[in-house]
Amino acid sequence: MKKIVSFIFGVIFIVTSNIFLSSCGGNNYYYDDGGDDILLQYFDPTLPDGTIEFSTPILDLEHFDRIIPLGQINPPGHTFPTDHIYFVFNGFERTVYAPCKGKILFIEESGMYGDGSIRIGVTNTMAYYLGHIFVNEDLQVGDIVEAGDEIAISSNNSSCVDFGVINKNIDNEFLSQKHPPSTLYGDKPLTFYSEPLRTQLYEKVVSPTPPDAEDFVYDEGVTDGEFAIDLAGTLRGNWFREGCFNSQGWYEWTDELAFGYDTFYPDQIRIGIGTSSYAFAINENDNPLRPEDVNSSSGAVAYYLYNANNFVGKVFSTGREKLMMVQMLSNTRLRLEIFDDAISASREFTSASSFYIR
Repeated sequence: MKKIVSFIFGVIFIVTSNIFLSSCGGNNYYYDDGGDDILLQYFDPTLPDGTIEFSTPILDLEHFDRIIPLGQINPPGHTFPTDHIYFVFNGFERTVYAPCKGKILFIEESGMYGDGSIRIGVTNTMAYYLGHIFVNEDLQVGDIVEAGDEIAISSNNSSCVDFGVINKNIDNEFLSQKHPPSTLYGDKPLTFYSEPLRTQLYEKVVSPTPPDAEDFVYDEGVTDGEFAIDLAGTLRGNWFREGCFNSQGWYEWTDELAFGYDTFYPDQIRIGIGTSSYAFAINENDNPLRPEDVNSSSGAVAYYLYNANNFVGKVFSTGREKLMMVQMLSNTRLRLEIFDDAISASREFTSASSFYIR
């Protein structure tokens, strides 16, 4: 079945890389309302000081075609730009390796999509995690794994393996702290690989090939990608639906909103809304205001929305679908409404509009 999906993906190119991400995540996200206690689930203070150095790819180089970098916007599950990367493998049930030595801190045997994940501490402030895998049954929390150890097989429920790094030493400068630790402390996995492996992996960070483009060469220069894109006083970055936070420290992914850019083509505006099943794209030919140029003095701003999956390279293959009206009411609050209107230049807000904060 996955081969059929991959074939369709490569031929008609209407789902781009997003198809691999729709199965990631859960129905809600937990954030740190419990002080340092929750961080003990991510960082083991008994481990030594230091930094991560990866020496082994998580999949054999010949077993994955490309890497999707940080920052993919793919609602509803990944409305916010993704804080981990993806190794898009070819075939099924590929062996998954430990990229470096570490102590197993957490094992998820079966999540909502039938596969699992693992989190491994390397130092007292750094860890990494792998998702969409089946962890070897003989492994358990507390075990030490070495670089190159076979620790799992890839899931047959997905076409990729998630790979993330958590680094307590950095500040991603999110304007809201209502993010899980994997996001607040997310780092760039490929930067921690030793050479020449790092360069080899960067060469795998490529966009899918458009159909009928045998001479296509991806040359946008994206390597790690970017997911921490909040910019104070502007639309750019992550927002939460007003009133969405639960007293127990979680929120639904449908309450998320993000104004950002495409992972592989960073000049293309992308908008993620958790109530949508796909990301919205903005056509540069419509001369839109860029999110970082919209502020509380801009008034109501119109965005003409396209399905982000329906583009070939940089050319949209289908027309405009909807109209979005958005207005920043202050630096930390906005009003938004989407209309099923592919014609109007603008519309007035109605009682159906929503409010978001950060």
